[in-house]
Amino acid sequence: MTQPKKYMRRIIDKSFLKYCIKAPLRENYAKESVEFEGGGTLQILNLTEAKGRSPRCDVVLYDEESEVEEDAYMAAESILDGSNIGLTIHASTPVKASKFEENHTLLSTRQVLTGHELIFSREYDEISFLVDTPAKRAKYEVKKKVWPAWYFRQELQCKFELRSGAVFHNVIYDPYPESLEKLIYSQPYCSGVDWNPAAGHVRSSIKWTPDIQNIVVVGEDMFSVGYAREMKMKEFSVLRKWFTKGNRIVLEDGGINIPYIDWFLEMLEQTRLNWPEQRWTTEEWDNQDIAKMAAITFIMQYGITIYVDKERFPETAKQISECAWDKDALGNPKLKKDPANSPHYTDAFLHAASEKNRDIEEYEVVDW
Repeated sequence: MTQPKKYMRRIIDKSFLKYCIKAPLRENYAKESVEFEGGGTLQILNLTEAKGRSPRCDVVLYDEESEVEEDAYMAAESILDGSNIGLTIHASTPVKASKFEENHTLLSTRQVLTGHELIFSREYDEISFLVDTPAKRAKYEVKKKVWPAWYFRQELQCKFELRSGAVFHNVIYDPYPESLEKLIYSQPYCSGVDWNPAAGHVRSSIKWTPDIQNIVVVGEDMFSVGYAREMKMKEFSVLRKWFTKGNRIVLEDGGINIPYIDWFLEMLEQTRLNWPEQRWTTEEWDNQDIAKMAAITFIMQYGITIYVDKERFPETAKQISECAWDKDALGNPKLKKDPANSPHYTDAFLHAASEKNRDIEEYEVVDW
């Protein structure tokens, strides 16, 4: 809260607490703290990182938690130490990839484990007094048409959304129905590999439905960590099954990735095995994201549905849901990318969905 005195008066005036304040202060309590007749105090504190280290209280309200600064939040975690109540209230407009979503996920899990309701939400049009007249209802309908879809869902429908707009909208995160499993059973695995010596080399595998209208994520793993000179036959053997026996794989190439391709070719030479139907190729992510955008454009233009079970493939599901456009990009659209936390599973997924993994000539990708 940025105006403690203002909010103190609002809280007191609308509750029985006004009559519990000690008599001399009952008519003049526009302060940050009040004392009650039966003992106890109510204090509203404008919490900052510095203040969060010292005070002790019973209730903490994190308002607009999606805007919270991580350092200030962590500094305030111990504020409930020593309290017999220890109540924390998290409130905010939902925004993906924020501290609020992280806490929402944590509380959702705890809600299932404890059986207690910890999360409360209502969409805007479910609250009768907000849309109880034709004029208010009309205003709501106008917002639905005028506002960007992601912004409308975030602000009025309690949905976690990205501020700059999500890239993929047609995504299903639920367990796969049996009918879908049967449909893709005989389809080949299409895999992609994204190299990163520090965060780990990751592989994502997908299957297309026969009509090329659905992508089904069927695998994700981090198969190795380290530089190319440290990788041996063990890592190669992990990859081998994904490009033999009819399966296909696309390996990230170019720049700092070249040593990994050299290692891969060396391992191929050493094994000298006559594997049937070897299907491997390489793909470079250039500075303009041309190859990456080609994969995204194909998915968008043909209305392809992405199935990614968030329980079985949590990293791929999380990164696909957080994939956003770079609002500051000049010229052609580009994906927003955090240099400190690169979405490696998304890149591996897009390599897997690359045109180099498809035998589809009748489909054409139109340039932006």
